[in-house]
Amino acid sequence: MGKRTRQPPYENRHHLLFQGRYWASGRARALRNAFVRYVPTRAHQELHERLRNVPLPPADLLCKAWDEYSANKAVIDTYDVVRAAAWLYVNIPDVEFRRAMQYQIDYFATVLRMS
Repeated sequence: MGKRTRQPPYENRHHLLFQGRYWASGRARALRNAFVRYVPTRAHQELHERLRNVPLPPADLLCKAWDEYSANKAVIDTYDVVRAAAWLYVNIPDVEFRRAMQYQIDYFATVLRMS
């Protein structure tokens, strides 16, 4: 998201890669900060009640994903929350990580379609 913009009313900034204490250094932190999207406040709260954290994949997978993101940053930064989660799913092939990304994809695709 680069430059910080004013938060729209009734929306929260959602880090697709959470909780921050697990994603706190190196490529993990860089990816966490790159994948922030605005989502409706209620949907954001409900997601965090259901999904407590996103497992941290191995460092080599994070490095590959960061390199891919860096090469395509301008395009990827335009993705909405569902497409951004799908990009992470495809580019970080870790089973536990993908389970959490799939949950977010399904959740936001459903919730945002209804709003």
